[in-house]
Amino acid sequence: MTTAAPLTYPFRRDKPFDVVGYGLNSVDHLCVVDRHPRLDAKQPLVAYDTQPGGQVPTALVALQRWGLRTAYVGSFGDDAGGRLARSSLADEGIDLAATVVRRHTRHPVAIILVDQVSGERSVLWERRNGVMLRADEVAFDTLTAGRVLLMDAVDLPTSIAAARRAKEEDILTVLDIDTPGPEIDALLALTDVLITSAEFPVQLTGIADLRRALRGAAQRGPWFVGVTLGAGGALAWVRGAYHYVPAVRVPVVDTTGAGDVFHAGAIYGLLQGWTAPETLRFAAAAAALKCQHLGGRPGIPPLAEATALADRP
Repeated sequence: MTTAAPLTYPFRRDKPFDVVGYGLNSVDHLCVVDRHPRLDAKQPLVAYDTQPGGQVPTALVALQRWGLRTAYVGSFGDDAGGRLARSSLADEGIDLAATVVRRHTRHPVAIILVDQVSGERSVLWERRNGVMLRADEVAFDTLTAGRVLLMDAVDLPTSIAAARRAKEEDILTVLDIDTPGPEIDALLALTDVLITSAEFPVQLTGIADLRRALRGAAQRGPWFVGVTLGAGGALAWVRGAYHYVPAVRVPVVDTTGAGDVFHAGAIYGLLQGWTAPETLRFAAAAAALKCQHLGGRPGIPPLAEATALADRP
């Protein structure tokens, strides 16, 4: 990859981890169907699998496999799902010292209906309040122990507090969020990198034009605002300039986890000091390769494979 116009950031070199993640994790029940179910009907599944999931944990798995040092701050139920979720991260080598196990608590689950033809999916989720970390359980020392802090916005008050501490220590803050909500501006003001769907900046700003909406979102705080466009590629507003990369064409089996791997790819590129186009191409390539497999983590590509695809003319 070229090194022209790198995206420089004053990353801390004295941190024990490259990336620390804070967010919800779940167990995904992946159901492949040949058509969307109708009300009051029955149909067979084309395929079924149970896998550990979650936006932040899946991104951490990708980064750990690509040679970075990662830690996760979060909680698990004490049922079979929670044991599966926890062991899957431990087996990858992700540091779990700042996690807790909730006794007598069912782990969050997601039912994911995957369209056999397009690979697109619909998600049904259950989230129990008791599984989230309490304020007195949050290990802020771990949350600020990486060069990068990756968050979702499920626990907004803690994410805001963590981001504030991170910014005080020059830690790059990355946000993965689906929909805007109350008080989100407080978190965006502490966010460096926002990567989301194309709907989010439009909903956030009320601006229908996507390019203008990206700039409007950036005015809330982030200097890197990117959106994934599926088969349309990815678009970002980075430090006053637009950058677009087309999608990498691959046979799509399932898009579950594609956004998570895209986040991982963007974080990896930023840590390498790549340019914005290089970073977006790598993230898009890694996310595309993931889509060739069912579920979020089985399709995470090896670093060399994603890099080679990103470098392809």
